[in-house]
Amino acid sequence: MSQGPSAEDLNEGTDDLPQPPTEDVAHDEDVEEGRVDAFELDPDDVEVLESSSSSELPKGFTHTESERGPGGADTSEEVVMTLRTVRENVGQICELSAEEDKIVGAFSQALLGMMRPLAKAIPVDPSALPVEMGDVRSANIIPEGQLLVQRGDGGMESIDLADGANRDLLVEVIKAMMPKFSVLVAERREKIEGRMGFLASITKELQNIAEAFSSAVK
Repeated sequence: MSQGPSAEDLNEGTDDLPQPPTEDVAHDEDVEEGRVDAFELDPDDVEVLESSSSSELPKGFTHTESERGPGGADTSEEVVMTLRTVRENVGQICELSAEEDKIVGAFSQALLGMMRPLAKAIPVDPSALPVEMGDVRSANIIPEGQLLVQRGDGGMESIDLADGANRDLLVEVIKAMMPKFSVLVAERREKIEGRMGFLASITKELQNIAEAFSSAVK
């Protein structure tokens, strides 16, 4: 029997194979044994890293980005200014409402004084009333400041125009009644003038008769 290759023959055959670099092998051994040299930073590199990581805040910056609007406006300040405007408007509304109550009270007294000698009621055209009032067949305002409404179903309703909830209705009623009120005043003047003319002519004749009678009696 033939014998296999000896150990010397094997070693001689491997001499021709390429051998790994000795530096890489040494490097791998250092890594395995934990002998890798520490990595040192250049002082210049450290300064560059520190300057890039820290950024200065803009002057006057006091709020986070969540407190600012899309355009950079301070939304919290805008809300405060809006609320202050609302508060001022509410105060003015209270003052104006109080003044309006006084004016409506004075109007009611003046209306009462003007209507009593003229008419017991002044008709108001139903078409001048708000549509929200429904089917209104006739409407009349009386000296006490009440609007008497007759509806299509025959029902009657009395509306207090001086009430705060009926101020808009009061304005519409005044607009509708003023032309008719002017007509009533003109008719009243003509009526008085007619009475005066009649009485003046009669009085003159009576005076003449009285003078003639006095002369005859003597």
